[in-house]
Amino acid sequence: MKRQALGWILFGSLWISGSLTAEPLSDLRMRLAELQSDEPMRIQVDVELKHRGSAPLHLNKTKRRGTAIVDYGPKGVRKIEQWWTETGLRFSFWKKSKVETETRPLDDIEAQDLADPVETMDFLLNGATLLSDESATWQGQPARLLVIRPHPSAAARNEEAAPREGGPSPFDLEAKIWLNESGDPLALERSMEFRLGRALALTGQQTLTFQQVEGRLLAAEAWQAYNGTGLAVLHSRDDKKMTVTRVK
Repeated sequence: MKRQALGWILFGSLWISGSLTAEPLSDLRMRLAELQSDEPMRIQVDVELKHRGSAPLHLNKTKRRGTAIVDYGPKGVRKIEQWWTETGLRFSFWKKSKVETETRPLDDIEAQDLADPVETMDFLLNGATLLSDESATWQGQPARLLVIRPHPSAAARNEEAAPREGGPSPFDLEAKIWLNESGDPLALERSMEFRLGRALALTGQQTLTFQQVEGRLLAAEAWQAYNGTGLAVLHSRDDKKMTVTRVK
């Protein structure tokens, strides 16, 4: 009798667990909505940027540190105050370009990703394909890992820039999301590859870790790495680390 009762309990537990995870992407989007807030938020972002570019007879290498203060509200990024605090390890065989001097520590899209990662993740999940759902670990703690392929429109922030229909997309997108035992996001990793034959190849990877402040999801740290190759002789790599602190 006890074995039969135990069997029914186990069966019921498995059935409930299966029903809860039948639509993992929908469940995640619902949980994310609970972690979003319209209350104004101010964050400080400490930035470290490394750039290396090379071409025949040319080499450019820089390292910079900067700070940005982001005011975020219900309609998105309201204001960004930012400045470079340190520039070093500069080594260049060519004259410094105007574009380099105008580079900001943080752009609007990065500020959006850090201040409201829920919006970013929901954008990736909308229309995405679930590739795998498995047990894993994140920084030593038990986690659930979802691997998704975002819709091709996620390669751009607006529909006008989305890949055209009727042909293969030059973009290859994939994202990984680690969740804790309560279903809250621990980290997001997304990768992108763009190729135009042998003439141009761009790869990018971004990792975000998360924190919760008064029930609201914020980025804690972010790492970005972008590599570009053109005509097999032009090479460029950018590495960026961003650390987020709430400013009261």
